[in-house]
Amino acid sequence: MTIRKLCAASGCDDLAMPGAALCEEHEAERIARNRARRAKVKTAEEIRRRSKLYASPAWKKARGAFLEANPLCVDCAGLGLVTPATEVDHIVRHEGDRARFWDRSNWQALCKSCHSRKTAREVLGRP
Repeated sequence: MTIRKLCAASGCDDLAMPGAALCEEHEAERIARNRARRAKVKTAEEIRRRSKLYASPAWKKARGAFLEANPLCVDCAGLGLVTPATEVDHIVRHEGDRARFWDRSNWQALCKSCHSRKTAREVLGRP
C-alpha cells in the first residue's frame, strides 16, 4: 500500500501524485513554467547571438587546449573531489562581449554537472 501525502504547494489540500510532491494541477503548472522558461532561454535573440561564438573553430581549438592544460573541475577540486573537466566556463558572463569571451583569465575548467548548475543559476535564476 502506497502512502500518499498532501500536495507541497502552499495552501493546497489535494493529495500529491504517488511518488511525487505535488498534485496533478500543481505538477502541470510546474512543468508549464519550466517549459516556458526553457523556451525563453532557447529562443532569445541574445542567446542565439552568443552561441555563434561557441561554434567557431577558433573557440573549439582554444577550448581543447585549455582543457588539456586544466584537466580537472575546479569546483569539484574545492570539495576535495577529482573529476575530469569537460567544459570551459566563463567565470563572469561575457554577455556577447568578444573581449570578455576571449579573456582566458575569465575561464575555468568545470565538469558537466558543475557547469550546468552554474549556468542554471545565472540564466534561469535557480539556486
